[in-house]
Amino acid sequence: MKPLLRSIFLLGLFSLVWAHGGHYLPASGPGAADFKPPRTLPSVELRSHENKAFVFPPKGPAVVLFGYTQCPDACPLTLGRLLPAYEALGAPPHLRLLLLSVDERDTPQTLQKYLRGFAPVQGLTGKPETIRPIAEAARVEYNLAPGGRLLFHTDAMALLDAQGRLVRMLYGVSRLSTAKLKEEIAQLLR
Repeated sequence: MKPLLRSIFLLGLFSLVWAHGGHYLPASGPGAADFKPPRTLPSVELRSHENKAFVFPPKGPAVVLFGYTQCPDACPLTLGRLLPAYEALGAPPHLRLLLLSVDERDTPQTLQKYLRGFAPVQGLTGKPETIRPIAEAARVEYNLAPGGRLLFHTDAMALLDAQGRLVRMLYGVSRLSTAKLKEEIAQLLR
């Protein structure tokens, strides 16, 4: 293949991979990791989308999506499937649905605007030195993509037990159906 054609082919292939989730980091493929015994996450103070102090991890079962408001695909897709799963379970009032932003540019105001269509999901943000230990404990990676607008991030969701401990990580979560999310949450609530 001629160098120019090869370059065009590789550029096209790269663009196709990028458009279909190639900007996610390792461990973003479908899968899960169970933590037995459950893993204790760092206790930190974050800010909610209502600009109130929020002690993380919360007490009571919780579903925590690691993402950010400028995510072009995985985060809104996952939230769009998470809500019907939650409602199909009878909208358990003791279950918290959280979007933990891994983007330091996300402010409480940005999260509040973004989450208007995703109630009762709560948005959480904090300083990078506060978020990074939580992400590391959950095996979630993220960094700024070239160009500085998007983030490379692990497409992941954490399931926390009633004591706020990490019991299960779901990877490639944007590829999970509403039915699968419902099944995962139902197991958490047992």
